[in-house]
Amino acid sequence: MRISKMLMGVTAMVCALTSATVASPAAADPPVGTIVAPIEGYVWGWQPAVASYNSATGYEYNSAGGAVQVSRSGVGRYQVRFVNMAGQGGVAHVSAYGANNICTVTSWGPTLGDEVVNVRCYTAAGAVVDSRFIAHITNRTDGASRGYLWSNDATPPVGGYTPSATYSYDSTGQAIAVFGEGTGSYAVELGAFGQDIGGDWTSGALRVTAYGAAAVTCQVMDPALFVDPGVLRVRCFDTTGHLVNSRFVLSYTREVVPVSATVDNYGPAATAAGWSSPSNTAPVITEIDGDGDYLVAFPGAGSAGGHAYAGIMGTPPMFCTIHSWTISGDAMNLRVRCYQPGGGQFNPAVLFNVGFLT
Repeated sequence: MRISKMLMGVTAMVCALTSATVASPAAADPPVGTIVAPIEGYVWGWQPAVASYNSATGYEYNSAGGAVQVSRSGVGRYQVRFVNMAGQGGVAHVSAYGANNICTVTSWGPTLGDEVVNVRCYTAAGAVVDSRFIAHITNRTDGASRGYLWSNDATPPVGGYTPSATYSYDSTGQAIAVFGEGTGSYAVELGAFGQDIGGDWTSGALRVTAYGAAAVTCQVMDPALFVDPGVLRVRCFDTTGHLVNSRFVLSYTREVVPVSATVDNYGPAATAAGWSSPSNTAPVITEIDGDGDYLVAFPGAGSAGGHAYAGIMGTPPMFCTIHSWTISGDAMNLRVRCYQPGGGQFNPAVLFNVGFLT
């Protein structure tokens, strides 16, 4: 039974009392120019110490056709600007790239006709640091299954709450609800995911990003660990590995990200629990040195440029980052590394989700 059915009356009352005070994640000026919809943009922030640059590596995209600019305002503080792509709502995800660092999203939204995403980066021990990173933003609503939300309340009220409609969407049309389950522990009812719990979800793309100016990592737990697997569980951790209350951004899609896999490493060898690829060929997964370093190769799916991500599931309190994505022959190779908090040492993951899109 879905949690909200048991607590529907309480949730409705809480939402009515609090909806007028829901905050906005956008720390931006009022937009000047046309709001375009839908929007999508991504970037690889590859020059961590440079004050400002236009990204022109082929690993960036702006659905409005404008430039993608990255600026640095201080150590570990970045703003990504998608020129002429001002949009309404949606969600943004960020992650460190190529290192055991932690990056969070601190705000996003339209400003002066552009769309901006603000990013903070830290070492695994929590110190601010200049870091390469990846960022992605969209408010699209297409796909066989799609759901997303900004969980703006780190301590949900008893009975849970419904996230802001501007920053949430569910392709099933069902109401989204977020409930607290203790410090740093959350239950999320997202119909788009729940309808796929029979197995389709493992071929989809599941991402969660901590929101705010603190070194926090969040992960979605393995649904199989719970009696109600259609309800997503999110856990957030500080750099000592302890649970900590945090806002977060969560998204799930199926038949949207063309190359994706959920990698199951519970057994003696890592395998794909589910996958999606334009070549209709299963990925080949290699664990390098048996120590939290993985190569997920998708034969026949090689494509230049694009955007890749990785996220751990069910191995608290660790975190994973995308280390690189490259083409070898006709294969798309996604390199994933997983780490312990604090010192950031390699550590194997039992389950993680990885994807690539253009």
